[in-house]
Amino acid sequence: MTNTQTKRRANASTIAIITLSVLLIATIGIGIALAFFTGNANVTGDITLGDPVTINITQGGASVSALTFSGKALPGTVYDQAIGISAPANTTDALVRAKLTITNADGASTAVTATTTDSWQKGEDDYYYYKGTLSANGNADFVTSITVPTSLTNADANKTYNIAIIVEAIQKANNAANATWTTAPADWLTTYSPAAG
Repeated sequence: MTNTQTKRRANASTIAIITLSVLLIATIGIGIALAFFTGNANVTGDITLGDPVTINITQGGASVSALTFSGKALPGTVYDQAIGISAPANTTDALVRAKLTITNADGASTAVTATTTDSWQKGEDDYYYYKGTLSANGNADFVTSITVPTSLTNADANKTYNIAIIVEAIQKANNAANATWTTAPADWLTTYSPAAG
């Protein structure tokens, strides 16, 4: 190999290295420049939730935490009781359902016969569904009388039974009852909690 050929190869290698170096620096420069051409945006906002759903059970017009029944009961005894539901101020409009249960100390339960007002619809799930909206400071009469089951016999004598009224309320807005109370009567849901369309 001659000196000239060696110099040409060295020059070609040097030119290639310089060209690759320039391309590498240009690529890095473009990459950095592209990194600067970005954008981000972020925004936040506060929401204020409405009032909670709050209810009370009333007996004789007054809020109670326990029901009172006087005297010794026998099968067929009727307790004329004005039991209702009230909503205090600062509560959200709600739909309401309620049911009655009677159990003895052994845990045995028996069906309760209750007389309700016309404002309630009995469902197949043993709940009564209020045909209306319970609003702040509103009231809904529920039971006007409770009858001790006539299916009780001498074997049930002297046992203490617990009559419980279970009331549930859910916000009326946004079809909450339709999403949550899946066993509610279809016609009641259609009227009071129609599915979003």
